[in-house]
Amino acid sequence: MPIEDYLLREEKVLFWSDFHVTYNEDKYKVFITNIRLLLFKEKGMVFKREEIITENWAQITGLQFTEAGAISRKGTLRFSCSKGEIRLEGPRNGMLGLFKAIQRQTLDPFSVRGENRPEET
Repeated sequence: MPIEDYLLREEKVLFWSDFHVTYNEDKYKVFITNIRLLLFKEKGMVFKREEIITENWAQITGLQFTEAGAISRKGTLRFSCSKGEIRLEGPRNGMLGLFKAIQRQTLDPFSVRGENRPEET
């Protein structure tokens, strides 16, 4: 997993998305660790480049989840952080699981749980 190259020494992945989220019109995978939230994507077909956006748990406030769409349900997650307001969009069920995982981590940012994925909703 290429994300491991970007983890800090004591950092453990607690959750990762098996779906893409949209942030600033680009698609990312989401990784939640005991230290921070990471958005990760690979660019390029032949010459792969990686892009990563991170935010510490202490900086995340004002978490909000909303749903939209009649047929194809989308979930939107909004929160404030050092980069301003962040808006992530993706499939409703995946985004609800992501919301719960982020909420859990912002309440207890330094705990390391043995789980890798939240319970299915």
